[in-house]
Amino acid sequence: MREVDLKSSDEEVVIALSGKITAVNSKEVETDMFSLLDANPGKPIVLDVDNLVYISSAGLRVLVKLKQNYKTHIRIINTSVDVMEVFEETGMTGMFEVTRAVKHYRLEGLEKIAQGANGEVYRLDHENIVKVFAEHAPIEDVKREQNLARQALISGIPTAISYTVSVMKKEGEADRCGIVFEALDANTLSIVLKENPDTYDEYVEEYVELYKRIHNTENTDDVFPSIKSIYYGLIDECKSYYTEEEVNKLRALVDSVPDRKTLIHGDYHPNNIMVMDGELMLIDMGDMSMGHPIFDFLATAATQVNLVKLSPEFAEGHTRMPVELISKTWRFLIDTYFSDKDEAERKRIEEQICIFSKLKVALAPAVGRGAAEEIIMASINDAKENFLPLIDDLIGSVDW
Repeated sequence: MREVDLKSSDEEVVIALSGKITAVNSKEVETDMFSLLDANPGKPIVLDVDNLVYISSAGLRVLVKLKQNYKTHIRIINTSVDVMEVFEETGMTGMFEVTRAVKHYRLEGLEKIAQGANGEVYRLDHENIVKVFAEHAPIEDVKREQNLARQALISGIPTAISYTVSVMKKEGEADRCGIVFEALDANTLSIVLKENPDTYDEYVEEYVELYKRIHNTENTDDVFPSIKSIYYGLIDECKSYYTEEEVNKLRALVDSVPDRKTLIHGDYHPNNIMVMDGELMLIDMGDMSMGHPIFDFLATAATQVNLVKLSPEFAEGHTRMPVELISKTWRFLIDTYFSDKDEAERKRIEEQICIFSKLKVALAPAVGRGAAEEIIMASINDAKENFLPLIDDLIGSVDW
């Protein structure tokens, strides 16, 4: 077997390394690899080690010499667990951009346990679940969500531990990206609340406490983006549905909300939470950010209040709970989260949140990718009739 092979040279030099690179063949590997690089000068270098099963210290010295001799960007891709361990222990990961091999799984036969606007969650096996993203989701967004999940865990937010970015395959369909999470014998909170009425009070209290815990955690290292920047991007995606004046109103409303350094989840509801060993763990971290808690509440209300009114069937499918249970959980959330306020103040804040939640409805084309076109257009029409005319009065109104 030849250990060095040129795979591509369009935009960058891609060299595949395979088999074993040891003291026996390292000189030959060095000669072959450098010859290929000298014939393609100045281009970024990619070393594809998908089929590399072992590399000795002699082989590592070849990589060090590569770094010293070629002053260009060098990536090492498709690194196996064993080879990655060698790279980490010897400092290669500090010298090169190294990425792990992507695992491939088949979707056929896997149990779907959750469904969202941007993907689904499947159970891989006894110990793991996988969040499968929508077909259009770019790999950069998937890796960003994985990084946000890890940063949330570091910040003390209970989050299912994420492992690898994977490729999910299904016969007759395009491959999709996924993130594998540890979830030993876990179910979504929505299933637990629905199927275990005797433990409803216990878990819904934990649900509220986790919400508070997120909102009491500060983004001290600025590792999470501003929720406002996320909403500005969503508004830009929906420009074709609105006039320039309407777009400017939406942006002005977002801009008027007081800034906060506190964390927010961005899509907090029971179907985005796993119950593992009796503890709640977040799994959907794509909108994890910092900002005022109203951005979290408006997203929750969009699902648990507005979506229930707009399309009860879609709300049940999205949350995996009957509408009666959705509404009961919303009522408990408001009354418990704001228990330090009197009834009149709680009612005022709830009404404000529910009006603000129409912002999520207004952005349905961006936040509800995959929803039926009639749901998207019903959301747009609802926003134009019942939300946009109220924005002037809403600007600057958030005072809690």
